Amino acid sequence: THEEPSAVLKKKASDLLIDERLQMQEGRKLGVSADEDEVAKILDDMAKKNNLTVDGLSTALGRAGVNIRTLKDRIRAQLVWQDVVRRKFRYEITIGDAEVDKALAGTGGEGGGTPAETALQLRQVKYEFPAGADQNTIASRLAAAEGLRARFETCADLAKGVEGASVKTLADQQPASLAQPARLLVMNAKIGQMTPPTLSASAVELYAVCGKRSFRGDDKTRADATRKLMNDEMMIHAERLLRDLRQDAFVEYR
Repeated sequence: THEEPSAVLKKKASDLLIDERLQMQEGRKLGVSADEDEVAKILDDMAKKNNLTVDGLSTALGRAGVNIRTLKDRIRAQLVWQDVVRRKFRYEITIGDAEVDKALAGTGGEGGGTPAETALQLRQVKYEFPAGADQNTIASRLAAAEGLRARFETCADLAKGVEGASVKTLADQQPASLAQPARLLVMNAKIGQMTPPTLSASAVELYAVCGKRSFRGDDKTRADATRKLMNDEMMIHAERLLRDLRQDAFVEYR
């Protein structure tokens, strides 16, 4: 026997259907309809991701108690809603250079300056230890790392390698790609300095900072950042619009 859906699930399903109807209704007001070729393409992509044909997907959904027409209706509603939101708000939302700079840099500029991205030239030194290593083994790796840092003078010192450790060159490294606390340490270090050792799950790590350069994001990077900010704003406006439509419809769940 099949379990009856819970009241919570029934409520969620009902809310989804109501939202879809409101979205399609708003689309009709603006003369917006879903492109059936696009609906078919999305279905085909969904099927392929599950190693199925569209007919196979329909059969699989049917076994789960879902009619593929329900899925098609949901896709149509999503496509219509995207177009509705674009038409209503595309001229209201503007993304300025300052917002893009802030998104690229991660923080806002101070004193009216423009934030910039930072690219780091690093040498990563790793004193590895086996899984389950005891405290003495880890302590010896830490001692070796501290000794290297005390002797370190320039990045050229690492060119011939380091006994008992691996050395990796990281060119044009973005700070965001480093885990904390390494990210903070390299950003605070000056060129020609080596960071204090940090402990990961399998190694003691240090970073020699061999160079830093700041730059504005390239055109593609800035375009991607602008697009993301625009989409984020569109989503906020879409949520508000749908909320208002629900309120205006005086929908009461029974």
